Amino acid sequence: MAPSFGSQFWGKYDAKTGKFLSLLSHSLDVAIVFRALCDLNAIRRTLANSTNTVLVDEHMDRLAVLAMLHDIGKANLGFQDKILPQRHIQAGHIRELAPLFGDEVLCGKLMESLPRNVGTWFSSAESADSSFLAIFSHHGRPVSLTDTLVGNYGLARDKWWRPDSSRDPFRAIAEISLFAEEAFPRAFTSSITPLPDEPQFHHRFAGLIMLADWIGSHSHWFPIEQVSPVDRLAFDRKVSPDSLRAVGLDATPLRPILVGVGHGFQSRFDMTPLPLQQAVDDLDPGAQDNHLLIAESATGSGKTEAALNWFCKLFVANKVDSLYFALPTRVAARELYERVDDTIKRWFPDSESRPATLLAVPGYAQIDGQSVKRLLPDAEMANLWQDDDKARVLERQWAGATPKRFLAATVAVGTIDQALLSVVQTAHAHLRSVCLDRSLLVVDEVHASDLYMSRLLRSLLAHHLRVGGYSMLLSATLGSRAITEYVQLTKPDATLPDLQTAIKAPYPSLTLSSGRTMSTLSTQRTRQVRFDMREWAFCPEEAIDQIVAPALKAGARVLVVLNTVDRALKMFRAAEDSSLVDDAWIFTCEGEACPHHGRFAPEDRAILDKAVSTRLGKHSPPGPVLLIGTQTLEQSLDIDADLLITDLVPSDVLLQRVGRLHRHERTRPSAYESARCIVLVPDRDFETGLTNGGEVSRDFKRVGYGSVYEDLRALELTYRTISEKQVATIPEDNRFFVERATHPEALNSLDGDRWAAHRNLVCGRGLAKEITANTIANTFDQYFGEVKYDEVGLAVSTRLGADQLTIPLDHPVVSPFGETLFQMVIPGHMAPRDLGDASLKVEKEGGGVIALRCEDRRYQYSKYGLEEVS
Repeated sequence: MAPSFGSQFWGKYDAKTGKFLSLLSHSLDVAIVFRALCDLNAIRRTLANSTNTVLVDEHMDRLAVLAMLHDIGKANLGFQDKILPQRHIQAGHIRELAPLFGDEVLCGKLMESLPRNVGTWFSSAESADSSFLAIFSHHGRPVSLTDTLVGNYGLARDKWWRPDSSRDPFRAIAEISLFAEEAFPRAFTSSITPLPDEPQFHHRFAGLIMLADWIGSHSHWFPIEQVSPVDRLAFDRKVSPDSLRAVGLDATPLRPILVGVGHGFQSRFDMTPLPLQQAVDDLDPGAQDNHLLIAESATGSGKTEAALNWFCKLFVANKVDSLYFALPTRVAARELYERVDDTIKRWFPDSESRPATLLAVPGYAQIDGQSVKRLLPDAEMANLWQDDDKARVLERQWAGATPKRFLAATVAVGTIDQALLSVVQTAHAHLRSVCLDRSLLVVDEVHASDLYMSRLLRSLLAHHLRVGGYSMLLSATLGSRAITEYVQLTKPDATLPDLQTAIKAPYPSLTLSSGRTMSTLSTQRTRQVRFDMREWAFCPEEAIDQIVAPALKAGARVLVVLNTVDRALKMFRAAEDSSLVDDAWIFTCEGEACPHHGRFAPEDRAILDKAVSTRLGKHSPPGPVLLIGTQTLEQSLDIDADLLITDLVPSDVLLQRVGRLHRHERTRPSAYESARCIVLVPDRDFETGLTNGGEVSRDFKRVGYGSVYEDLRALELTYRTISEKQVATIPEDNRFFVERATHPEALNSLDGDRWAAHRNLVCGRGLAKEITANTIANTFDQYFGEVKYDEVGLAVSTRLGADQLTIPLDHPVVSPFGETLFQMVIPGHMAPRDLGDASLKVEKEGGGVIALRCEDRRYQYSKYGLEEVS
């Protein structure tokens, strides 16, 4: 049934049932949830760290009153009429607020409708304006409401905000304001200092309103029904704390359980700690030096358990309320998720008293079997009225948008882009940010190669540390330059050591916020790896008959990691065509021989990763196997090869790939008892791949030189290092390899006009990337009204690696691996130019190949993955 317009305005409406919830009741839901959020320890801490004002409960009550006003835009009659039969009115409730600030008469009516004496709550008009704009930005982007020439401004001013025969929009607002006095009486009776005027505080406030709106719109907890405001207030006060516990935001009941697990690493993990794990276990959670930790250690040294133990210590000490474990790739996140989930289940054996461990990864979201009430709702379930049709389409399609609501969990494992999206100018950045503020943020497999990503990570850490958060960076190969830049976030006077000093620095190590570095040298086994360079970079298939086939015949497990998907596919097809390679030796998934890379559908990628772990993991069977892939194989997968063949890459990445060579204790085939890495290098000097202007030639870029890995200097230096030191002892030589290829002194040591031109070009582009990163970084130091997102939304997401476009198929199909596919993930650079709301048309299927078309692009999907058809 439609609402009775003579007595109340609707705030939530369910078209399926015809039920509605009054605007006043919904406003109350969100305000009570908001107030409950402000009582959570970690959220209160971040608010306190965002202002010089000494916050008291009365301040929180006044903020809750403001939160009650977040949806007053819905009082405009155009919006109210949207649900009437045959009324296709394009009225929203955000932009339609603009006339209330631009028209003198309407502005006066608004002021008369607002809570009593609300104007005295602020120290300045600028602070008041910013606070109200923060409220009205609850759909994800900052609003300014100054443009009178777009949208429905004229209609809203002249008709929708004017009373008709039975409805007065301003009376609806006044009812909300009046009832706020009953809900939050202390906000009106106490004499306190003005609300904080710092812009950073306003941004936290905006994020909390977004979060409260998502929770307060969860129909499981806050049903859409007709109810009196008095009854709804009593209901909200009872239900709101329960909803925060269920979603995972209130972790208070979990602390006593975790205290009972034990007081040291050994009791929490039932094993003797390795040196890194012991060093972290000895740290004081309350010490200021420990807000940022940087752990550098080889793969297999226990960094993951050290981070989980640090979370446990901080959580028990009431320093954090949650954990977000960020990894560079979706595969890495999925692999780690199982380990984290197993630990949480062991610490919390009773499933009824266990936090949900969530996998916040686009296309792979996993909820640990929890019911929907354990999560923030999706937009449809939340009955959120998205005014922007284009935004609605983008949120449905672009994979990076989906997992934002999962970040409210007590324990979440996801990709780094989900964390970085909290500090860039993109939709719902504030929602992500306030969820992350309460977490120990662990960033795994940190590299320094990508200046753009590194700059954004520094922005994320700077904000996280500024609000009193805790972070831990994990890396096998970070390097002194990157470490110094991260330490400078808390110790600005930290200086970069010279090259020789950097090479002599302890490894493995643990660095604190103060810059103090502790050695965590382990007695773990070392490996000697022999590097064997072959000049086959431009013809990698030469390795098939000369290297791969003999190794397979000897019973070896051969791993080939190339820099691009096209190179991997070319090499894989060469292996299939080789008369010397038995078909039974090639890696298979569900009976299909296939490579491994990032262009598989999520359903197929899941079983593909599992097949890789089964065939090459810790307890996998012996026997020859050839696995060919890309960078997807170099991180997180716990696999072991007898022989590694790789394209030349910067030394820090090379060490990552070498981490998959002789990783486990197992019997090796004859002639492969020693670890050997074949490195494919060009048959000519790197300098010849440069133009006089320092640009990289096209044939080099096809190999990934100057494209995937932009700085040819790092590749040249890596080449020189492994030429000089053809046998490396891992991990003792890690520092030597990394510093020789990444330290500024080394990078600037290459002589010649072309190298000088290339250096200038790379540095110029690096500066441009820094500027770009700074440009899209969220401006937490500006008031709402001054903040204007330069979000080229898609471009921001694309550069963050969230450029996986998820497009529905026009009908389900069965993949080459037997999975039913309903959608396809397409890399941004392969996506149609003008997508709109299109689907992928399945033109043909059969013989293991699915032919697809979308707008101006054609594709085929097979056991080789997704390929574009010219």
